[in-house]
Amino acid sequence: MIKLYSYAKINLFLNVIDKLQNGYHLIDTVMQSIDLHDEILVDTIKENKIVIETSDKSIPTDSKNTCYKAASLIKEIYNINFGVVIKLNKTIPSEAGLAGGSGNSAAVIKALNELWNLNMSLDEMMEIGLKVGADVPFCIIGGTMRAEGIGEKLTKLNDFSWENILIVKPDFSMSTAFVYNNLRKEQYDLYNASEMLNNIEQENFNEIASLTTNTLEKAVEEMHPKLNEIKKIMMDNGALSSMMTGSGSALFGLYPNKESLEKAYNVLINYYPKTYKTRTVNRGIDFIK
Repeated sequence: MIKLYSYAKINLFLNVIDKLQNGYHLIDTVMQSIDLHDEILVDTIKENKIVIETSDKSIPTDSKNTCYKAASLIKEIYNINFGVVIKLNKTIPSEAGLAGGSGNSAAVIKALNELWNLNMSLDEMMEIGLKVGADVPFCIIGGTMRAEGIGEKLTKLNDFSWENILIVKPDFSMSTAFVYNNLRKEQYDLYNASEMLNNIEQENFNEIASLTTNTLEKAVEEMHPKLNEIKKIMMDNGALSSMMTGSGSALFGLYPNKESLEKAYNVLINYYPKTYKTRTVNRGIDFIK
């Protein structure tokens, strides 16, 4: 059996450039791995089937599950005639913009490469990952990366390091497809990544905190004004910035020190049980002995 952690991600910057005819969107985003993680256990079984077990009963365990899709693709490509059991001990909230499902499937790809001695290169793993979901290639590597195209064109950046991050998942979830489909034409291509990228290159981390932005945030705020209430609580309690990650519904706040983080956490945990203290990490997956 192989045990792994898959780390969540936040988007420090997200600009939706345009919509393609196939329904996908062109984006320019800076993604960052954080220490909030799920535990994944992967083991071979003799029966030729894929078994998914999860601690979160709201997550599908059939072919709709991203881990199932990843395992199915690998079995098909490498003509594997035995099966696998995948156990997901979930901490990362789903439909939150934190890439929980994408990270889980990235972990499965790396685990099966090891477990079944497939000797896949990083590019081969990422190619399979892209067939599962646009964020999976990033989750396989993790750290601080720029993603362009539909999310598949990745560029490694200098590590962004931040010790005091608060994540709040409100009591509603968002479908990525639904959020993107509710973007209006005038909301496309509003932001330029150059200032954010320059400050990451120069490791001006406090400047980065002031430059966080997300095209999708406005679309979700129109449907759920509660996001603004959470952001206000974060900022009123010392956050240098507060923003929705990905297509939501989770928000993150960057805090200057542990004291301000604790103060905000103690306020928000009373209203939002899915509130987490975390920090950045420089990888997407860890093998755990």
